[in-house]
Amino acid sequence: MGFWPVVLNVLKNSDIIILIADARLPEITKNCEIVRKVNLMNKKVILVFNKIDLLAKKDLENLKKKYPSNFFVSVKNKKIGRLKKYLNELAEKNSRKSLRVGIVGYPNVGKSTLINLLISYAKLKVSDVPGTTKKTQWIRSGRLRIIDSPGVIPVRDSAEIVGLVSGKDPRKIKNPEKTALKIINFLNKKDKKILEKFYDVNAKSDYDLFLRIGKKKGYLLKGREIDENRTAIKILEDWHKGKISLKIL
Repeated sequence: MGFWPVVLNVLKNSDIIILIADARLPEITKNCEIVRKVNLMNKKVILVFNKIDLLAKKDLENLKKKYPSNFFVSVKNKKIGRLKKYLNELAEKNSRKSLRVGIVGYPNVGKSTLINLLISYAKLKVSDVPGTTKKTQWIRSGRLRIIDSPGVIPVRDSAEIVGLVSGKDPRKIKNPEKTALKIINFLNKKDKKILEKFYDVNAKSDYDLFLRIGKKKGYLLKGREIDENRTAIKILEDWHKGKISLKIL
């Protein structure tokens, strides 16, 4: 179960839930299990798509058309103004002295950073390594009470999905090569130029691109074979840390 008991407690004790998803992978990172549990509790869910700074303009426009009543933010660029205003308005209308807001989602989607932006003195620990948040803490600002939660992964998610959504430290993923190839395939379907330009390589196939990245980085074993493990971890880290943008710069 991992952190699920902690997250369930957050859901039960919150008036509304902010579910943060990765804008690059909106359908996967909406976290269907959290949505199902919140719906059973009959509570309001606010869906917030983070990392819009990594989207191409067309992808962002399509996402906004599909989810017109939701929020689109970039915690990296501190663009959360509309969401902050909305939460304060809800708090003012709330019949209680304070509005309790629970923030949930997959690991490494930006939950703690968002809280630090909503409440400037919060100073929650932030890291690129998934699983940094392990405990919960209520933080008050005016009539808002916000609580962070550990990132959780639906039980049915495959290892490749967990790696794709930045849900696990790349160095702890079994067969990182398989997950890295999944990322390459996902990005190449969007536009082959994304990775070719980022790594300054040209390739004929997903696997050829994978090997050329390793060679370009100088990740070689004896006999000048490509160190596939090291190459895979590098690709996963670049993806998890938001270095790989869906924009073609």
